[in-house]
Amino acid sequence: MQNVSVAETRQHLAEMLGKVAYGGETFIISKKGRPMARLVPLLQRKTSDKKPATLGDIRGWLDDDDPFFKHLEMIREESRREKPVNPFHRKKHSK
Repeated sequence: MQNVSVAETRQHLAEMLGKVAYGGETFIISKKGRPMARLVPLLQRKTSDKKPATLGDIRGWLDDDDPFFKHLEMIREESRREKPVNPFHRKKHSK
């Protein structure tokens, strides 16, 4: 847990938020040497060795029967039928 002044917080808030949100760090914000507030992560992350490979692999945020998964499967099926397109390939114009 790091102790920072209000002035330091103003100067480095974005960096501190990143450390809190993604690094799980905690800060005590002090004014004139007196602790005034604590900056802590909103949610404690669950550490897991297995990360989801795709968005459809994420479970727990939505019910299993949520329409999102039906739409996701429709998009997958459609993409399997279509030939992949390279967005960086330029079409040659014939003269």
